[in-house]
Amino acid sequence: MINLLVDSIFNAAKAIENIVFKKKYNWDKLFYELGLCNRSGEYPILHHQYKDNNFYFTIPTGLSVNDFMKYKIEIATFLKVNSDKLKIEYKNTLILIHINNNDEKYNYNDFCFDDKKGVPVGIDLDTHNIVYWYYKSANECHLLIAGATGSGKSVCLDVIVNNLIKRKNIDLYIQDTKLIDLYQYKNKCKYYGEGKDGIEDIMEELIEEMNRRYKTLRRNKDRRYKDIFLIIEELASFNPKVDKEFYRLLGELLAKGRAASIYVILTTQTPYAEILPGALKSNINTKIGLKANTKEASKIISGDYEALMNLRGKGHGKIFTGNSVREIQCFNIKEASTAATVNAPDSNKANRTEKTI
Repeated sequence: MINLLVDSIFNAAKAIENIVFKKKYNWDKLFYELGLCNRSGEYPILHHQYKDNNFYFTIPTGLSVNDFMKYKIEIATFLKVNSDKLKIEYKNTLILIHINNNDEKYNYNDFCFDDKKGVPVGIDLDTHNIVYWYYKSANECHLLIAGATGSGKSVCLDVIVNNLIKRKNIDLYIQDTKLIDLYQYKNKCKYYGEGKDGIEDIMEELIEEMNRRYKTLRRNKDRRYKDIFLIIEELASFNPKVDKEFYRLLGELLAKGRAASIYVILTTQTPYAEILPGALKSNINTKIGLKANTKEASKIISGDYEALMNLRGKGHGKIFTGNSVREIQCFNIKEASTAATVNAPDSNKANRTEKTI
């Protein structure tokens, strides 16, 4: 009896969700008017809908993406959007019609993030679940965010920093070589550096702390340390031939930092071998590849010359962890929401000394 009641409540909730949160479209009528059917007169059938911008269809034998593409303008008109906002593609055995709402912004608290699962980076476009970066995992430690101008690196990094500064018992170090996107977090960091100044001194301090923690671990195996995150915005500001000491220190942190609860986040527009040597890349176990402008950049991040070339930009990307690849849309957080986070009381401030170079 209880199970029947629970099922009834669940079904009623789903029905309300379909009515309140999803627009209804008469796809059967549209396909009939377009003549979008196979030779047997069979039409595509709506399999399921996710929010108001993702429509999945089963297709009868004889139809393909090309048949839908012939009517892209008519389908866009039907959905009341511009055709350049529409993407039609295969998703497993289904056809997906996607309306690109990448410009839409959200409040951080619109999402129910579970901090125990890691740091949120986006929505899985196949399962529609939140994708987390499990930074403590040996298979996912350290993070590289790479993409061309306009690809959404700032969109991706913004929600990560928002999440980190809301956490207790973490120390955040930021090296902001671009002096644009991360300046607003200046007063939330244990260290904030501008340009390239001071970064080598700070990395040496972090390595000293790392070695101190290693000594403690050898004595009593106590791993209850603050998590330390070092964010370096735009790796391309450094040159391995000139900034040799920087690259040496970075390599040491990447190779040995995780066991001491020290994690590195790097961003770059140009993920080429000259900027990101193989020895460094091999110790970065999570990579978020956003839209690339060159096949070489796509190949370096994804292992494929085309994988990142056809992404939509503005936070649409792929996350690579071990042997796993997932297509994601990063969260686009409203400026006012970020400002509220920045201006909120700081739970870590009592435990740290501010240092700015």
